Amino acid sequence: MIAPDDASVCTLFLFKKYMRTLFVGIVLSLSFQGFGQIVNVENLRLTDNKQGWSGRAEMNFNFIMNSRQLLQFGGELRARYLKKRHQFLLVGDQSFVKSEGSDFVNRGFQHFRYNYHFKDSSRFYFEAFQQSQFNRIQRIDFRHLLGSGLRFDVIDTKNYQLSVGSGFMWEYEELVEGAISRDLLSTSFLSFVGQFNKSIGLNTISYFQPKITNAGDFRFSNETSVRFKINKNLSFRLIYSIMHDTRDIEDVRKTNYVFRNALQISF
Repeated sequence: MIAPDDASVCTLFLFKKYMRTLFVGIVLSLSFQGFGQIVNVENLRLTDNKQGWSGRAEMNFNFIMNSRQLLQFGGELRARYLKKRHQFLLVGDQSFVKSEGSDFVNRGFQHFRYNYHFKDSSRFYFEAFQQSQFNRIQRIDFRHLLGSGLRFDVIDTKNYQLSVGSGFMWEYEELVEGAISRDLLSTSFLSFVGQFNKSIGLNTISYFQPKITNAGDFRFSNETSVRFKINKNLSFRLIYSIMHDTRDIEDVRKTNYVFRNALQISF
Protein backbone atom coordinates (compact mmCIF):
# COMPACT_ATOMS: atom_id res chain seq x y z
CA MET A 1 0.00 0.00 0.00
CA ILE A 2 1.06 3.59 -0.67
CA ALA A 3 1.43 5.72 2.48
CA PRO A 4 -0.74 8.90 2.60
CA ASP A 5 2.26 11.24 2.25
CA ASP A 6 3.71 9.15 -0.56
CA ALA A 7 0.33 9.05 -2.30
CA SER A 8 0.08 12.87 -2.14
CA VAL A 9 3.56 13.30 -3.61
CA CYS A 10 2.83 10.69 -6.26
CA THR A 11 -0.46 12.35 -7.22
CA LEU A 12 1.17 15.79 -7.45
CA PHE A 13 3.99 14.38 -9.59
CA LEU A 14 1.53 12.62 -11.92
CA PHE A 15 -0.59 15.77 -12.21
CA LYS A 16 2.40 17.93 -13.20
CA LYS A 17 3.61 15.33 -15.66
CA TYR A 18 0.09 14.88 -17.01
CA MET A 19 -0.32 18.62 -17.71
CA ARG A 20 2.70 18.45 -19.98
CA THR A 21 1.66 15.13 -21.52
CA LEU A 22 -1.95 16.19 -22.11
CA PHE A 23 -0.98 19.15 -24.30
CA VAL A 24 1.29 17.01 -26.47
CA GLY A 25 -1.22 14.15 -26.49
CA ILE A 26 -4.12 16.32 -27.64
CA VAL A 27 -2.03 17.85 -30.42
CA LEU A 28 -1.03 14.38 -31.57
CA SER A 29 -4.59 13.09 -31.35
CA LEU A 30 -5.84 16.07 -33.38
CA SER A 31 -3.34 15.04 -36.05
CA PHE A 32 -3.75 11.32 -36.48
CA GLN A 33 -5.37 9.26 -33.71
CA GLY A 34 -8.64 8.76 -31.82
CA PHE A 35 -11.28 6.94 -29.85
CA GLY A 36 -11.94 3.23 -30.48
CA GLN A 37 -15.67 3.16 -30.02
CA ILE A 38 -18.38 4.93 -32.01
CA VAL A 39 -17.85 8.61 -31.27
CA ASN A 40 -21.12 10.22 -30.20
CA VAL A 41 -20.63 13.56 -31.92
CA GLU A 42 -24.17 14.74 -31.22
CA ASN A 43 -23.31 14.76 -27.51
CA LEU A 44 -20.13 16.67 -28.30
CA ARG A 45 -21.88 19.55 -30.05
CA LEU A 46 -21.87 23.01 -28.54
CA THR A 47 -25.56 23.84 -28.41
CA ASP A 48 -25.46 27.63 -28.23
CA ASN A 49 -25.77 29.75 -31.39
CA LYS A 50 -22.88 32.09 -30.67
CA GLN A 51 -21.32 33.32 -33.91
CA GLY A 52 -17.58 32.93 -34.36
CA TRP A 53 -15.38 30.77 -32.13
CA SER A 54 -16.49 28.94 -29.01
CA GLY A 55 -15.27 25.90 -27.13
CA ARG A 56 -14.64 24.11 -23.88
CA ALA A 57 -12.10 21.90 -22.16
CA GLU A 58 -12.65 19.02 -19.75
CA MET A 59 -10.47 17.00 -17.38
CA ASN A 60 -11.30 13.96 -15.24
CA PHE A 61 -9.57 11.75 -12.68
CA ASN A 62 -10.32 8.17 -11.66
CA PHE A 63 -8.76 5.77 -9.16
CA ILE A 64 -9.28 2.07 -9.92
CA MET A 65 -8.38 -0.88 -7.67
CA ASN A 66 -8.69 -4.43 -8.99
CA SER A 67 -5.70 -6.72 -9.56
CA ARG A 68 -3.51 -3.60 -9.50
CA GLN A 69 -3.74 0.11 -8.69
CA LEU A 70 -4.48 2.45 -11.57
CA LEU A 71 -4.44 6.23 -11.71
CA GLN A 72 -6.27 7.49 -14.77
CA PHE A 73 -6.51 11.00 -16.21
CA GLY A 74 -8.61 12.13 -19.14
CA GLY A 75 -8.59 15.26 -21.26
CA GLU A 76 -10.97 16.61 -23.87
CA LEU A 77 -10.94 19.71 -26.05
CA ARG A 78 -13.77 21.00 -28.28
CA ALA A 79 -13.75 23.97 -30.62
CA ARG A 80 -16.43 25.30 -32.97
CA TYR A 81 -16.61 28.04 -35.56
CA LEU A 82 -20.09 29.20 -36.57
CA LYS A 83 -20.82 31.68 -39.34
CA LYS A 84 -24.45 31.98 -40.49
CA ARG A 85 -25.31 28.64 -42.16
CA HIS A 86 -21.81 27.17 -41.90
CA GLN A 87 -20.48 25.33 -38.85
CA PHE A 88 -17.10 23.68 -38.25
CA LEU A 89 -16.57 21.38 -35.26
CA LEU A 90 -13.22 20.02 -34.06
CA VAL A 91 -13.00 17.57 -31.13
CA GLY A 92 -10.02 15.82 -29.54
CA ASP A 93 -10.05 13.33 -26.66
CA GLN A 94 -7.29 11.29 -25.07
CA SER A 95 -6.92 9.14 -21.94
CA PHE A 96 -3.68 8.61 -20.03
CA VAL A 97 -3.13 5.79 -17.54
CA LYS A 98 -0.38 5.31 -14.95
CA SER A 99 0.07 1.83 -13.56
CA GLU A 100 2.95 0.42 -11.50
CA GLY A 101 5.58 2.71 -13.01
CA SER A 102 4.41 2.39 -16.64
CA ASP A 103 2.90 5.23 -18.65
CA PHE A 104 0.66 4.44 -21.63
CA VAL A 105 -2.25 5.90 -23.63
CA ASN A 106 -5.00 3.41 -24.25
CA ARG A 107 -7.51 5.40 -26.30
CA GLY A 108 -8.02 8.64 -28.14
CA PHE A 109 -9.80 10.23 -31.09
CA GLN A 110 -9.90 13.27 -33.33
CA HIS A 111 -13.09 14.32 -35.14
CA PHE A 112 -13.70 17.11 -37.65
CA ARG A 113 -17.22 17.89 -38.92
CA TYR A 114 -18.76 20.42 -41.29
CA ASN A 115 -22.47 21.34 -41.17
CA TYR A 116 -24.43 23.36 -43.67
CA HIS A 117 -27.93 24.63 -42.77
CA PHE A 118 -29.94 24.68 -46.00
CA LYS A 119 -31.95 27.76 -45.04
CA ASP A 120 -32.99 29.61 -41.88
CA SER A 121 -36.55 28.23 -41.91
CA SER A 122 -35.41 24.64 -42.60
CA ARG A 123 -34.59 21.92 -40.08
CA PHE A 124 -32.41 20.02 -42.57
CA TYR A 125 -28.60 20.03 -42.47
CA PHE A 126 -25.92 18.55 -44.70
CA GLU A 127 -22.98 17.03 -42.81
CA ALA A 128 -19.52 15.81 -43.81
CA PHE A 129 -16.97 14.41 -41.37
CA GLN A 130 -13.49 12.92 -40.93
CA GLN A 131 -12.36 10.93 -37.91
CA SER A 132 -9.22 9.14 -36.73
CA GLN A 133 -9.11 6.95 -33.63
CA PHE A 134 -7.49 4.12 -31.70
CA ASN A 135 -8.41 1.93 -28.73
CA ARG A 136 -5.94 -0.72 -27.59
CA ILE A 137 -8.52 -2.37 -25.30
CA GLN A 138 -10.76 -2.94 -28.33
CA ARG A 139 -7.64 -4.12 -30.24
CA ILE A 140 -7.99 -1.21 -32.70
CA ASP A 141 -4.56 0.09 -33.65
CA PHE A 142 -5.91 2.69 -36.09
CA ARG A 143 -9.30 3.51 -37.62
CA HIS A 144 -10.04 6.24 -40.14
CA LEU A 145 -13.51 7.35 -41.26
CA LEU A 146 -14.79 9.61 -44.05
CA GLY A 147 -18.53 10.19 -44.43
CA SER A 148 -21.47 12.45 -45.13
CA GLY A 149 -25.24 12.51 -44.68
CA LEU A 150 -28.35 14.49 -43.72
CA ARG A 151 -29.61 15.57 -40.31
CA PHE A 152 -33.16 16.65 -39.43
CA ASP A 153 -34.25 18.44 -36.26
CA VAL A 154 -37.65 16.96 -35.31
CA ILE A 155 -37.93 19.27 -32.28
CA ASP A 156 -35.88 22.46 -32.00
CA THR A 157 -36.80 24.67 -29.05
CA LYS A 158 -34.76 26.61 -26.52
CA ASN A 159 -34.69 23.77 -23.96
CA TYR A 160 -35.35 20.63 -26.01
CA GLN A 161 -33.92 19.24 -29.24
CA LEU A 162 -34.73 15.93 -30.91
CA SER A 163 -32.72 15.05 -34.02
CA VAL A 164 -32.36 12.14 -36.44
CA GLY A 165 -29.76 11.59 -39.12
CA SER A 166 -28.58 9.09 -41.70
CA GLY A 167 -25.72 8.77 -44.16
CA PHE A 168 -22.83 6.66 -45.40
CA MET A 169 -19.18 6.38 -44.42
CA TRP A 170 -16.01 4.69 -45.65
CA GLU A 171 -13.92 2.97 -42.97
CA TYR A 172 -10.29 1.88 -42.95
CA GLU A 173 -9.23 -0.15 -39.90
CA GLU A 174 -6.03 -1.80 -38.67
CA LEU A 175 -6.22 -4.17 -35.70
CA VAL A 176 -3.36 -4.63 -33.23
CA GLU A 177 -2.83 -8.15 -34.58
CA GLY A 178 -2.24 -6.71 -38.08
CA ALA A 179 -5.58 -7.45 -39.78
CA ILE A 180 -6.70 -4.67 -42.17
CA SER A 181 -10.26 -4.03 -43.38
CA ARG A 182 -11.89 -1.51 -45.73
CA ASP A 183 -15.69 -1.20 -45.60
CA LEU A 184 -18.63 0.96 -46.60
CA LEU A 185 -21.17 1.41 -43.80
CA SER A 186 -24.53 3.05 -43.26
CA THR A 187 -24.69 5.31 -40.19
CA SER A 188 -27.88 6.49 -38.46
CA PHE A 189 -28.54 8.21 -35.14
CA LEU A 190 -31.30 9.42 -32.82
CA SER A 191 -30.43 12.24 -30.43
CA PHE A 192 -32.22 14.07 -27.59
CA VAL A 193 -30.99 17.09 -25.63
CA GLY A 194 -33.03 18.46 -22.72
CA GLN A 195 -32.44 21.33 -20.30
CA PHE A 196 -35.01 20.69 -17.56
CA ASN A 197 -34.09 23.72 -15.46
CA LYS A 198 -31.14 26.08 -14.95
CA SER A 199 -29.11 23.42 -13.16
CA ILE A 200 -29.96 20.02 -14.69
CA GLY A 201 -29.78 18.82 -18.28
CA LEU A 202 -29.61 15.54 -20.19
CA ASN A 203 -28.08 14.33 -23.48
CA THR A 204 -28.70 10.92 -25.00
CA ILE A 205 -27.67 9.59 -28.39
CA SER A 206 -27.92 6.19 -30.11
CA TYR A 207 -25.98 5.12 -33.22
CA PHE A 208 -26.58 2.17 -35.55
CA GLN A 209 -23.85 1.38 -38.12
CA PRO A 210 -24.27 -1.77 -40.27
CA LYS A 211 -22.08 -2.77 -43.20
CA ILE A 212 -23.71 -2.16 -46.58
CA THR A 213 -22.75 -5.64 -47.81
CA ASN A 214 -23.88 -7.42 -44.61
CA ALA A 215 -26.54 -5.80 -42.41
CA GLY A 216 -25.99 -8.47 -39.75
CA ASP A 217 -22.48 -7.12 -39.16
CA PHE A 218 -23.05 -3.88 -37.26
CA ARG A 219 -22.09 -1.63 -34.36
CA PHE A 220 -24.59 -0.10 -31.95
CA SER A 221 -23.92 2.41 -29.20
CA ASN A 222 -25.72 4.65 -26.75
CA GLU A 223 -24.33 7.39 -24.55
CA THR A 224 -26.39 9.20 -21.92
CA SER A 225 -25.05 12.17 -19.97
CA VAL A 226 -26.64 14.06 -17.05
CA ARG A 227 -25.31 17.58 -16.42
CA PHE A 228 -25.33 19.47 -13.13
CA LYS A 229 -24.45 23.14 -13.49
CA ILE A 230 -22.29 24.52 -10.65
CA ASN A 231 -21.83 28.06 -11.97
CA LYS A 232 -21.63 29.93 -15.26
CA ASN A 233 -18.46 28.19 -16.43
CA LEU A 234 -18.33 24.99 -14.38
CA SER A 235 -20.47 21.84 -14.61
CA PHE A 236 -20.37 18.25 -13.33
CA ARG A 237 -21.41 15.35 -15.59
CA LEU A 238 -22.36 11.70 -15.04
CA ILE A 239 -21.99 9.65 -18.22
CA TYR A 240 -23.10 6.11 -19.07
CA SER A 241 -22.19 4.54 -22.42
CA ILE A 242 -22.67 1.11 -23.98
CA MET A 243 -21.43 -0.32 -27.25
CA HIS A 244 -22.11 -3.59 -29.05
CA ASP A 245 -20.02 -4.87 -31.98
CA THR A 246 -21.12 -8.11 -33.64
CA ARG A 247 -17.63 -8.97 -34.89
CA ASP A 248 -15.66 -11.84 -33.36
CA ILE A 249 -12.32 -10.38 -32.23
CA GLU A 250 -10.06 -12.45 -29.98
CA ASP A 251 -9.95 -11.28 -26.35
CA VAL A 252 -12.51 -8.50 -27.01
CA ARG A 253 -16.01 -8.45 -25.52
CA LYS A 254 -18.83 -7.85 -27.99
CA THR A 255 -20.67 -5.64 -25.48
CA ASN A 256 -18.83 -3.01 -23.45
CA TYR A 257 -20.12 -0.36 -21.08
CA VAL A 258 -18.58 2.51 -19.12
CA PHE A 259 -19.77 4.70 -16.23
CA ARG A 260 -17.71 7.81 -15.61
CA ASN A 261 -17.83 11.32 -14.20
CA ALA A 262 -16.28 14.56 -15.44
CA LEU A 263 -15.76 18.18 -14.45
CA GLN A 264 -16.50 20.47 -17.39
CA ILE A 265 -15.17 24.00 -18.00
CA SER A 266 -16.87 26.17 -20.65
CA PHE A 267 -15.40 29.24 -22.28
